[in-house]
Amino acid sequence: MSKGTRKPARKSGWQQWTGQEARRVLKAWRASGLPLATFARRRGLCAERVRWWQNRLSDGSAPSAEALRLVPAVVTGLPPVAAGAVVTLRAPGDVVVEVTDVGAVPAAWLSALVSGLGRRAP
Repeated sequence: MSKGTRKPARKSGWQQWTGQEARRVLKAWRASGLPLATFARRRGLCAERVRWWQNRLSDGSAPSAEALRLVPAVVTGLPPVAAGAVVTLRAPGDVVVEVTDVGAVPAAWLSALVSGLGRRAP
């Protein structure tokens, strides 16, 4: 192509993101609390594209101790251990979540917990 010509626009409407645009999308995704695939689908985006930008813009280091926050909790008693199934989830960072009473823990709560463990604090 000569110096003065431009490439024709893609028919699909796809446009390359700048780093600033990608940061805006990543911030919106983190604020939504949704899994990446769900967020991308609702926004009409490709989850792989968002994941690629997340990897590209991350510095590769783990969150610092200052970035992590603990949420206060009160243990009021231990439930009796059921003879039924036990669910063990292994989250990033060697975090293990074990549920001994599957019927007492809503799946949505468990999903939100594990999702939150994998997310970096702002």
